[in-house]
Amino acid sequence: MNKPNPNPEPTVNTPKIVISADIGGSETKAIAQIYPSGVPIVLAMPPEIADVSKTSVARFVPNSYNTSIWVGMGDEYYVLGALAKSVFAGTSALRDLKSHYALPKLAGLLWLACRQFQFDTNNIDAFVQVLMPPGEISNADNLGKKLGQSLNRGIVTPTNKLKGKLRNFHVAPEGSGIMIYRSRTLARSYTQKNIGLLMLGYRNASFVLSQKGNPALAETTDLGMNWLVQQFVQRTAVGLSKEDEHLVTAIIAAGKGNFTPLRSLSRQATPEGVAADLKLFQNILPEVRSDYCRALVRSLRNIPSLDEILICGGTADFVKKELTDHFQNEGIPIVWNGGVQFPAPLDTKGLGERVADVWTAHITYILMLDKNFAYDRKQDLVPDPNKPRPSTPTSGLAQLREYAKKREAEQPLNS
Repeated sequence: MNKPNPNPEPTVNTPKIVISADIGGSETKAIAQIYPSGVPIVLAMPPEIADVSKTSVARFVPNSYNTSIWVGMGDEYYVLGALAKSVFAGTSALRDLKSHYALPKLAGLLWLACRQFQFDTNNIDAFVQVLMPPGEISNADNLGKKLGQSLNRGIVTPTNKLKGKLRNFHVAPEGSGIMIYRSRTLARSYTQKNIGLLMLGYRNASFVLSQKGNPALAETTDLGMNWLVQQFVQRTAVGLSKEDEHLVTAIIAAGKGNFTPLRSLSRQATPEGVAADLKLFQNILPEVRSDYCRALVRSLRNIPSLDEILICGGTADFVKKELTDHFQNEGIPIVWNGGVQFPAPLDTKGLGERVADVWTAHITYILMLDKNFAYDRKQDLVPDPNKPRPSTPTSGLAQLREYAKKREAEQPLNS
């Protein structure tokens, strides 16, 4: 991992932007802030991406933070998010490794952050953390080098060139933030427990095992929500498309007993045909859902006995009942989202628990930067405006800092 320079003399007055990114299969999510004292914000954009020619993007000007995002690096140009999907038939590239399209997506997030913070894009100091599935960490080895080179040369954007220095780049395993958060909550008892972490995203599912405080296992499978969606499309066989943006929301709604959105997916021309499709959907969905849960359980059969399991990710809520029943039968307590409570004032995108992992990873990353810059943080990242400003650290990041001091000798955070 690149270590940040604690005394960047040439860039004393250059804005420092910190971004922690989760390049998800259903949405690209990030926490961004001005370091050190800025209040974090949430950035989000659809996952679609399309490689295009330089002339294709020339006509698109920035009319919205989230609908006209494109970047150019050398001879390669990429359109991101809503524009990629609606104009260029972009896809979410679920079959590719996350690192494959991480570079343009990170560049797009940095540009978005500059726009949100109203910074000049031609001179920034960037500190970037990206979450990757445990099974893909090594594939991101060159990502930081490429991003740094691109920032040095300048990245073409809808406004000005995005230029600056990449002062630090860090790849963290998905789930690492939540596991560290849980270790702080449990304190000493964390080193006495076997704790599993099951992360259910759209693209994949990951399982991490901590045995007596030590990493013991990290696995990634294709059992994300996308597996269930593909099975539903194939088994219904009535012309549905897994790329339909309404399909996932309709399936989730049906899982909660609301079948009206499923009706709107039908491509039949008559009321009788629509009714037949709806009946088919209602019969197939429970079957697919059951098979999905069985597959998840099978993937966990060979793990050692657990004292508790942390379950998180956007797909977890869809199969919450089935997972609860299973682990109750196994006598294993569940801690949903690792007990993380995402600050309500930050939830401007309505993502809720879907950003729990990247939020806790961001806290850990800020903690590392504080140590390297010798910054004595007296206030939480998200101050409560209704409470007086504390004179000493009392909660959130400050508590994590106190916990880290106790473990620093055995597990340095910037190692």
